[in-house]
Amino acid sequence: MNSVESAKYRKHLEEGGVPPQQAVAHADALGEVLHNIQESMATRDWVRAEIRTQLQDLKFDMVKWMITLFVTLFIAQTGVTIGAVIALIRYLPR
Repeated sequence: MNSVESAKYRKHLEEGGVPPQQAVAHADALGEVLHNIQESMATRDWVRAEIRTQLQDLKFDMVKWMITLFVTLFIAQTGVTIGAVIALIRYLPR
């Protein structure tokens, strides 16, 4: 809370019947709490960077999964082809 807002808040408290010393203490405490909240809040840049990082990780995981799938299918296809060739060689008349 900046000094203008703090003075305005103290004035409202004093108009409401709060003693001046208490009004100052309330305004200072509220200012400190608001400052701490503002410090701990995520900024747009931080959120964008975090999303960008998460998307890069997701893309990497997807590519890794796709390569694993293609390699597995290639090995399975090769096994089926070799099995078919062996079966043809065995069962064809000579």
